[in-house]
Amino acid sequence: ATEAEQVLQYYKLKKKVEAGARFIVTQVGYDARKFHEALLFMQLHGLDAPLIGNIYILPFGVARTMNANRIPGCVVTDKLVAELNEERQAADKGVGGRLLRAAKMYAVLKGMGYRGVHIGGFNVKYEQVEYVIDKGEELAPNWLDYVKDLDYPMPGGYYYFEKDEKTGLNLEKPVSRKGRPLDAPVEFVYPLSRFVHNLVFEPDKNLFGLMRGISHKVEGSSLERTYHWFEHINKVLLYDCKDCGDCALMDLAYVCPMSQCPKNQRNGACEGSYNGWCEVYPNERKCAWVRAYARLKKQQEEDNLQAYTVSPCNWDFYQTSSWINFYLGKDHSAKRLGIARPEKKKEEK
Repeated sequence: ATEAEQVLQYYKLKKKVEAGARFIVTQVGYDARKFHEALLFMQLHGLDAPLIGNIYILPFGVARTMNANRIPGCVVTDKLVAELNEERQAADKGVGGRLLRAAKMYAVLKGMGYRGVHIGGFNVKYEQVEYVIDKGEELAPNWLDYVKDLDYPMPGGYYYFEKDEKTGLNLEKPVSRKGRPLDAPVEFVYPLSRFVHNLVFEPDKNLFGLMRGISHKVEGSSLERTYHWFEHINKVLLYDCKDCGDCALMDLAYVCPMSQCPKNQRNGACEGSYNGWCEVYPNERKCAWVRAYARLKKQQEEDNLQAYTVSPCNWDFYQTSSWINFYLGKDHSAKRLGIARPEKKKEEK
């Protein structure tokens, strides 16, 4: 994973635990240092939820599919594919090799401090699962000896913590992200959006009161349709707005999750991207969240993406003015920003 992809997943992990997740299951992977990284991250941030390691008993065919990025989010390196190819030349077609690898993963995960494992695979038999557990328990007392056998780093991949050269795992010291290159370009539309945001969308500052007053006046009047059209045409030109009416632009550094993310993700990247590219549009479109991360990192504000949970889009507001919904305290951001509904308009006598 790139820096943005990895850090964004940890941001979302925090949101999940803070929202009440009772346990966490890792993604499929074969890099011991990454498993250790997830554990250290949770400890560093006081995330008190059991961590379950994902052990997928990996055959050669599936490995090639993952290696070609045809199963988004699952990384299998060339090195591991080569080893599996060699193992399948054996009389058992590589079954013994992949079961032993899974048992070593079990031992290493238990030794690190994982609270459990999820053992999966294609056409896996009960006896094979039993072998992984029994052999894993046998190897567990010397688990550090097997870290070297689970050394399949993604070329150029980002690690959250500095490497412990003695163990092959991680030190409890985060890598400095300052000065690292951005994973996506920052287009001119973002500084323009920041300027306008600070001018009119910050509660109780600058022109916020004026815009709130205007929105209150036009709501329900003959001018509301024109007001909505003016808002929408500007946002179409700048952000390819889909007129959801419950705008999350300010939550994603002015990257629209409705038009720029095929999954409309409002709380973090889906984990399907590869080298920063969207899972649905590989090598064509950068992940919306990677773009948001780059924009905020340039301002040293990337941690804002973990600051709060964004509610799902309220489809009752579809094709209504998101400005009116925002300024009058009706949209998802009202409670967080303390924007109250104004008093009802007095009926003219």
